[in-house]
Amino acid sequence: MDQYKNQILDQQKLYYNSYLKVKDNPRYKKARKFILDNSYGNERILDIGCADGDFSACLVEKGFDCYGLEIMEDGIRKAREKKIKIIDGSFLDKFPFPDNHFDFVFAGEVIEHTFDDFFFLEEIYRILKPGGVLILTTPNLVSLGNRLLMLFGKLPRFAYNEFHYRIYNLNLVISKMRQVNFQIIGYNSSYVLISSLFNKFIGMVGEWLGSLVPKLG
Repeated sequence: MDQYKNQILDQQKLYYNSYLKVKDNPRYKKARKFILDNSYGNERILDIGCADGDFSACLVEKGFDCYGLEIMEDGIRKAREKKIKIIDGSFLDKFPFPDNHFDFVFAGEVIEHTFDDFFFLEEIYRILKPGGVLILTTPNLVSLGNRLLMLFGKLPRFAYNEFHYRIYNLNLVISKMRQVNFQIIGYNSSYVLISSLFNKFIGMVGEWLGSLVPKLG
């Protein structure tokens, strides 16, 4: 077990720059909007694998009590500069937080890097308050783009990667979350085929489609 854990941690460090969050990434915009639309503005939030803290920075400015879990020294330093309460630790271990502690947990592009996703979900369930919310994102193996790529014999994007240990579609994520006693209150996707990161106007349509037909996003 420790051998696999060390391998994952080494790969996280190797590909750290690819984990850095982009301010205008549509999945982060949609996740933040959900939090802002379903909160009072002072709740306690944990960002698992927070990198440089970009996701939580604007939430701190709005009065939220934001925590982060991260192992990279560069990320820890930058996130603390953004007034995020950082705990130096790995999402592969038992989380260093008490039971019933957080109103929201954001796990953005993390679960695919775990070798025991049930343990990961159980730990999140443990640290969430009753009625608390997990917002989880992960690459979709069967997005429309990936279906087209595989139709022509090409490897799927994002979902398949040498440092991803698990591959998901929406139905599998929902099934695993229900087995850990989560109730599903909604699902969404970043975009279909193209986002506003690549083309501002066409990308807005792609992001709208991502919310309309999330199984293809």
